[in-house]
Amino acid sequence: MAVQDKLYQDDPVRRLRLCNRYLFTGRLVMETALHIGGGKLTLSGSRNPIVLTPENIPFIPGSSFKGALRSTVEKLVATLAELPQPRLSTCGLIELESKQLEQLEQEGRLDDICPTVRQRTITEERRQQGELALGDILGKLCHTCRLFGSPFSASRVNVSDLYIPEEEWNGIIQLRDGVAIERDSERAKDRLKYDYEVVPASTSFNLEITLENATDEDRWLLSLGLSEFVNGFGAIGGKRSRGLGACRLRDLRVYILELEKEETADGGQREVSAGERTRRLQRYLLGRSPEEKFHRVEDGESFLARQIEQLFQAN
Repeated sequence: MAVQDKLYQDDPVRRLRLCNRYLFTGRLVMETALHIGGGKLTLSGSRNPIVLTPENIPFIPGSSFKGALRSTVEKLVATLAELPQPRLSTCGLIELESKQLEQLEQEGRLDDICPTVRQRTITEERRQQGELALGDILGKLCHTCRLFGSPFSASRVNVSDLYIPEEEWNGIIQLRDGVAIERDSERAKDRLKYDYEVVPASTSFNLEITLENATDEDRWLLSLGLSEFVNGFGAIGGKRSRGLGACRLRDLRVYILELEKEETADGGQREVSAGERTRRLQRYLLGRSPEEKFHRVEDGESFLARQIEQLFQAN
């Protein structure tokens, strides 16, 4: 468990204290068309409309990007877990079957897995024993659940809805045709043609992510996921098997507020003095723009590269 997580577990009030905050900003540029379903409450004539703002402008819900980001991170962490000394863990949100849980309990390894994937056994324990200590549960969460959230813990990362810059919106929403395929015969089904709306390729959306009270592991995880989008390997939305949803994160910048510890030039850490902490907090509270509020701004790609290098050095 990270030192900061241990402190939060031992002192519940400390969980409310602002220790650091990171603001990531950039532009998510679609390299292929995008489809994120908008449900039935829409004026569109399509059977598969896209999600729109009240002004009928497409946008990407923050939850959609966060889900795509988490999925990307979980795939990478599952691979990193094979390292000789893994520093990151993930449960993948895959709840274990009863037989698997029984086998782990017989082997005395039930407490070694993330509580998120054994919610049923925890619920049963609560019925029999009453309330369980929250600190014990938090300490056993995998790293991805600590960062992105679980039924037992709030997320440390917040993704705002992604909107098209007003000056770039051209008002174009494309309508595409599709047809249902009979998987057995691999032929089109009769009378099952449909259409769906997409946002055209090259459309860009403003991205803003806030990471609060981050541990080293949190920064490493988020950097792993964002680096995939920076390099064009991320995807978002539906109908990805049809080629939709490919995107690239551009112009990434990281605004940093550290109130307790910060990195030194040699990659280590130093304590922030009480006077400097007060000055930074005052600047943050009085500032009106990210440049005014945060005490340091970095190029996003350089920040991601440094965090990933630190991850491998830690191993």
